[in-house]
Amino acid sequence: MRRMLGVAVVLVIVGYVLGAPARMPAGAQGARTVTAALYADAISLDPEDTNDNLSLSIEREVYDGLLGFTPEMKIRPELATSWEASKDARVFTFHLRRGVKFHDGTPFNAEAVKLNFDRARDSTHKLKKYSLYEMIASVDAVDDATVRFTLRAPFGAMLYNFAHPGSRIISPAAIKQGESYIARHPVGTGPFKFVSWAPGQEVVLERNPDYWESGQPKVDRIVFKLVPEDASRVAMLLSGDAQFVFPVPGVQVDAVSKASGVSVQRRWSIYAYYVALNTQHVPFNTVAVRQALNYAVDKPALIKVVLRGTARPLDAPITPGVTGYSPVQAGGWPYDVAKAKALLSEGGFPNGFTSTLWLGVQTETQRVGEALQQMLSKVGVTLRLTPMEAGTLSAIRFKPFNENQSQMNLSGWSPSTGDADWGLRPHFDTESWPPTLFNLAFYKNPKVDALLHDALATADQPRRDRDYAEAMRTIWNDAPWIFLYNSQILAGERSSVTGVYALPDGTVDLRQASLTGK
Repeated sequence: MRRMLGVAVVLVIVGYVLGAPARMPAGAQGARTVTAALYADAISLDPEDTNDNLSLSIEREVYDGLLGFTPEMKIRPELATSWEASKDARVFTFHLRRGVKFHDGTPFNAEAVKLNFDRARDSTHKLKKYSLYEMIASVDAVDDATVRFTLRAPFGAMLYNFAHPGSRIISPAAIKQGESYIARHPVGTGPFKFVSWAPGQEVVLERNPDYWESGQPKVDRIVFKLVPEDASRVAMLLSGDAQFVFPVPGVQVDAVSKASGVSVQRRWSIYAYYVALNTQHVPFNTVAVRQALNYAVDKPALIKVVLRGTARPLDAPITPGVTGYSPVQAGGWPYDVAKAKALLSEGGFPNGFTSTLWLGVQTETQRVGEALQQMLSKVGVTLRLTPMEAGTLSAIRFKPFNENQSQMNLSGWSPSTGDADWGLRPHFDTESWPPTLFNLAFYKNPKVDALLHDALATADQPRRDRDYAEAMRTIWNDAPWIFLYNSQILAGERSSVTGVYALPDGTVDLRQASLTGK
């Protein structure tokens, strides 16, 4: 506890040195302010052009979608009051709320919905969420409060795509200002309005007094503090400088749980953590080498030592809780140094090799990188760690193949639609190589491509499940990733705040935030 208080004091001092005090004066905060300390800076506040969960979390407070997710990731209505889907899952009709306005006063109606999804499905914009909408053939404003989507082919997971946090509705007036404007000036219909973004420091939102949902929002202001260092986030929680922090690292869970006035939210995520191996370059173009690295990593030890038991080894490329999940190998790839060395020799590297691992700057992420470095050294692999801020890392990870210098990437992914399609296709389809989507391994297997595409072509869930199960078995054996672990969601909250959640997809939701006694 003494060490934590010391960190808090350092935070206050550093805040004033930088010209931004760690704690805002009470008058500046307002009567009902919730401060949430999150792990990184936002990258863009354009929901249709966002890859990272932190940016999606901030966007969720400013925007509404046609549909959204409950804290348990069940579909709920937002700007749509009801909807119908055709039996062949090709036509989706939504009935919209009347009388809703965007924060800039622009009316919300079917034409606004059409404009948004026409933009999202237009490949010339090169938006990062294009893959969620490319199957849409047409969007028709039937009348002011009815919009109809017609798909090119059946797509059984389409309602989940509409509920995805990237499927938010942007003001048409903001869209006319261009994409660089949207990225920095979000304008939606949500419970909170955008006020300011100080890069690397904070994002400030204020209450939307004209919000359509009766009684919401219940607080006047939300302040997102952008705090990559784990101990600093926890210190803010313990000192009261933040009412909610995410994530709480495994090493701090016991301390937080025992502290007065705070608690830890725990739930299994749908996050899969992995190291993507660039399969198009030596030495990772050899299956034996990739399999060797999976044997060389002691996942249970990594989970016990670094994550303090708050995870479980991956047993498939996606996790329990995702529609279409089925386990491939119980317990994950076993730890076997001798087998790893034999496979390295078989792959042409009996003495190992040297490679570079790209990773984020968060404390826990770097500790995972250090553990991998130590474990791989036991089989002769020398790992150079290159930590980078989120924006820089994203920019170089998603360069096209002929410009991409990646070797190994430590990353995590939650399929925010809750469906196997968004867990697998962005990472393992040949068409998903950067910059289109997130196939950081530049993995290519025609059999997997065919299975993923076949699963998209039907609304028959059992058939989709069979396709995904076979695809996952093939991917697992090809080992384009070092398959690491599925984490628990660990967030800290003070007893003075309710209605704030960390969702299984790794995003957070403060739309229902309330402060007790205020």
